[in-house]
Amino acid sequence: MVPRIAPRLVLTMFTHSRCQLCVMAKEALEAVRQRVPFEMKEVDIRQPGNEKWFEEYKFDVPVIHANDEFLLWHRVNIDDTVAKLQEILKNAATSEPSNSSDS
Repeated sequence: MVPRIAPRLVLTMFTHSRCQLCVMAKEALEAVRQRVPFEMKEVDIRQPGNEKWFEEYKFDVPVIHANDEFLLWHRVNIDDTVAKLQEILKNAATSEPSNSSDS
């Protein structure tokens, strides 16, 4: 039997250096991380190479993706975000292929 690997959760915050809402979002996400572990990446939309994200989110930072899917923008409600992340993990765990021997 192959051991089950826990689903991995990676949050990506699209931000830039003058974003005050981003500072508040980071603080809220730290509180979320106490309840639901995740890896955090930041993408500065104003840096070279991030033109796609700048065009997409220039008026909307912070924007948070979970496992490369849109999760939220602007403000982080801790309880709502915890619930959304737990749902993502639950769905990821139930969508893994089973190890049944049907052949």
